[in-house]
Amino acid sequence: MSIGRYVTNPGVIGSAISVLGVIKRTKNMPADWRRLIVWGIWIGGFALSVAGVAKEEEDRVFEELNQ
Repeated sequence: MSIGRYVTNPGVIGSAISVLGVIKRTKNMPADWRRLIVWGIWIGGFALSVAGVAKEEEDRVFEELNQ
């Protein structure tokens, strides 16, 4: 499992950069449940982008077996 795959993946890069927008948005929000929802959605999106990169190798193997 190489970290380079994650660092160079456009999905992971975009998701990581989007944290700047989340920080900006939540900076002026009241500290209530809505702030947690915004952060939860960002964490979910980031986790999906990382999981997508992790599954790429399995996808390649599956495609090779089904040709």
